[in-house]
Amino acid sequence: MTLRSKLPSTGAIFMFEAAARHLSFTQAAREFNVTQPAVSRMIARLEEHLGCALFRRSAGRLELTESGKILLRGVRSGFDPIEAALGEIAALHQAENTLTISVTSAFAIHWLMPRFDKLRRDLPELTVRLDLIHGEPNGPLGAADIGLRYNMTASEDAGITLLAEEIIIPVCSPAYLHSHGLIDAPAGMEGHSIATLTGALRLPWQIALPWLGGDQLQQADEMVFSDYALVLQAAIKGQAVALGWWHVVAHEIFTGGLVPAGGRMLKTGAFYNLITRPGPGKRPAVRKLCDWLIAEFAALEAERDRLGLETVLRTGSAP
Repeated sequence: MTLRSKLPSTGAIFMFEAAARHLSFTQAAREFNVTQPAVSRMIARLEEHLGCALFRRSAGRLELTESGKILLRGVRSGFDPIEAALGEIAALHQAENTLTISVTSAFAIHWLMPRFDKLRRDLPELTVRLDLIHGEPNGPLGAADIGLRYNMTASEDAGITLLAEEIIIPVCSPAYLHSHGLIDAPAGMEGHSIATLTGALRLPWQIALPWLGGDQLQQADEMVFSDYALVLQAAIKGQAVALGWWHVVAHEIFTGGLVPAGGRMLKTGAFYNLITRPGPGKRPAVRKLCDWLIAEFAALEAERDRLGLETVLRTGSAP
C-alpha cells in the first residue's frame, strides 16, 4: 500500500504539521491563507481516515494526542531533510553575496530594522533578505542561510552558535506607566491590561508574573493577539503591559517607546542561537553576516546593566 493511499489528500499532512507546530488551527489557517473552519475540516477528514483523534480540544486549547505525537514525529523526520535539501538547492542558485535570514516578525521589526542602515554600512557588499516566522522562533532553516532560533540543542543538520540568554522584562509605554503604575506595586495587577498571544505559550503571564514580583493576575484585563509584533504594538501604543524579550524590546526602551513596567528582569535559563548549514565549506558571505550578528548581540548584552533592574533567575518552582 502506498503512502498516498493512506491519506485523504497530500494537503492534509501539510495542514496537520502546521496545526501541530502552532497548536492552533487559526495560525495554521493563516499560514495557508485559508479559513480556520477549512483547516478544522481537513484535520477531521484526516482523523476519520486514520480512525483516531490527533488533537485533543479542551477549554480553548489544542493538544496533541499520543497518536498525534507519533504522526508529528514521522512527518517532521520526513519534512526536515526535504527542507534542508530545498535550502541547499536554493543556495546553489543564488548570488554569492545574497543571503536569507530566518527570524520572527517581531525580531525583524524591533531588532533588525533599527540596525539595517548600520548593516548596510558595515557590510555593503551583502544583500540580505528576510524569511519571516509568525510564531515561535523554532524549526529548520528551510531555504534560509541563517536563522535565529530558541534553545536549540546540538544537531547534525545545523551549525549552532550561542547568541544570548533569554531575558524577559515587563514593558509598557511611558504614558501607560504614568496612568497605571508598576506591576510589582502594592496594588498588584488591579486596573492593568496585559497583552498576550493566542495558543500554547512558552512562558505565559501566569508563570512569569510571580518571578517578576507581581500577583493577582486575575484582576487584570487581557488583550490577545496572534503575533508577538502585535503584542508589542499594544504596549507601545499605551494599551497594555507586555512581556518583553530583551533583545527584541531593547531598542524601544533606549529610544523611549517602552519603559520597564516593574523592577525585575527574569533570566529563564534558556538561550537564543544562531543556526547555519553545517560543514566547513560555508560561504564567506554567511560567515560575515554571522560575525556581524554575534557582535551586535554582544554589544546589546553590554547595555543591559543601564536599566538598573534586579535580575531574577528562574528555577524549578515559582517564588
